[in-house]
Amino acid sequence: MRLRRRPLRPREQVLGRRAPGDSFLHRAPAGAKVLVLALVTVVVLLLRDPLVGVAVVGLVLGLTLLARIPVLMLLVLIRRLWIVLAVLAVLQWILNDPATGTEVLARILACLLAAQLLLLTTDPVELVGVLRRVLQPLRFLGLRPGRVALAALIMLRAVPYLADSFHMGAQQARARGLERDLRARTVPLLLGAVDHARNTGRALNARGIEEA
Repeated sequence: MRLRRRPLRPREQVLGRRAPGDSFLHRAPAGAKVLVLALVTVVVLLLRDPLVGVAVVGLVLGLTLLARIPVLMLLVLIRRLWIVLAVLAVLQWILNDPATGTEVLARILACLLAAQLLLLTTDPVELVGVLRRVLQPLRFLGLRPGRVALAALIMLRAVPYLADSFHMGAQQARARGLERDLRARTVPLLLGAVDHARNTGRALNARGIEEA
């Protein structure tokens, strides 16, 4: 008997989900937003000042409120990665010093939140179009921008599905008292990934995309 898969809840979708709305951020051209994100990332990484990272985080939160996007949608990525971020911060504090740890954490948070805001206010298809235009000059190297853009779109669509599979696997393992069993938590994720890949391949094959 095959279990029926429940739909993704909004809080479980990490990437590939656009926040509803018609704010100035939603209407801004995707290319301009990608350029701003790239500039912000470069500034944060080059200046190496925790105050810059904190300022960017504050700016992103302010823009989120102005665009009337639920803050929880912005923070869902951080909620998924908080253990990794905490480990990185502790390692920096131990191996270097608290100031360096704070600086690294502030830079990572700034870049992650800025990227998440971009994804929430931009249609994935528009982002893929930007990527395709950026990669056009590499055609002379044999690179096919359309294929790369398609792969990027598939990735954006797959991440929420896999994140939900992991969440469901953890819930099922906990219900059976196997929350500490690695196989009980990972096997559903692997099976879900294989099933999703097969379904995606069939859909592409049905449209003749593999011949493009």
